[in-house]
Amino acid sequence: ESQSVPESVLQYQRQLRKVKAADRACNTDVNAKDHLTVVYQDDHILVVDKPSGILCVPGINKNRSLLDLAFEEFGKTDDNFSRENMVVHRLDMDTSGLVIFARSRAAMTRLHESFRGRTETKKSYEALVLGKLDIDAWLDSACVAVGGEECGSQLPLTSENIGGGQIDLPLQRDHRHPPFMRVATPESSLEAKKAVKDLNTAGFRKLVAKKPKSSTTQFIILSHELWKDHPVTRVELIPITGRTHQLRVHLAALGHPILGDPCYGWCGEAHPNGGFTDQVILEASPTCASFDLRKMAEESVGRECRTLCLHAKKISIRHPISGQEMTFEAPPSF
Repeated sequence: ESQSVPESVLQYQRQLRKVKAADRACNTDVNAKDHLTVVYQDDHILVVDKPSGILCVPGINKNRSLLDLAFEEFGKTDDNFSRENMVVHRLDMDTSGLVIFARSRAAMTRLHESFRGRTETKKSYEALVLGKLDIDAWLDSACVAVGGEECGSQLPLTSENIGGGQIDLPLQRDHRHPPFMRVATPESSLEAKKAVKDLNTAGFRKLVAKKPKSSTTQFIILSHELWKDHPVTRVELIPITGRTHQLRVHLAALGHPILGDPCYGWCGEAHPNGGFTDQVILEASPTCASFDLRKMAEESVGRECRTLCLHAKKISIRHPISGQEMTFEAPPSF
């Protein structure tokens, strides 16, 4: 049976999360001793393991970030190479894991090409998601939907995983909860166009509704566990495309939001369920995390001061100067 949070509670919780996020960004003492963990460095690249809860690059309020630490310790190799020149990709503030910075102009140019084209870079993440994500249950549900025909898992079982699959859901900016993302549906796309039209009519500067973008995430189930007595599933995530908040929205749309997600989790700032209604999630997801589980887990997250359980654990690149294929790994803290 569908349960929902009163709108007044949602508004209060969303505002509270904004205040807490701003407080963390402004008041965290970002320093090299506590926050700069070097995985690899040479004359051209720097690889660090970013902790959750600090900005990767300065935000609109110019708060101190991981980039500042990287530049102060490793960036002053060329008078014409600025702090901003080091940035080739980034992680959300609450996401932990591997980040690569450029240390020379030649490396910056080559790495920009690699990350934009997604041809010579590969990334994988590890996450804890709420509930028991069970591929067998999804396959059984799919078999019923197609009249009992034989069904099979997309990803084979191995000694290191218990199944997996692929999420193909287009994403768009959420016009109701900017600047966050949501799964694009025919209804949401029409609403977004109308919202843009209304804003233009009301005298705002010319706005253009961006078309939804195809988005693909592969996932591998590593284990079923308990976190503070709450059932969770440990998954490996491979982003085939690189949309904003893609992994977080896709998992929420499966009915299994990432543990500790302040945006797409319980009473988050964004649309719940990746944009789907509670009723759609209950009908479409045979293993979705229950209302009570989401609520109780969020209470535990608050007590434990647990941040988002999403970690960029592995990244492979071709070295921008030598051309050598290199892979870096860092385990998650959860």
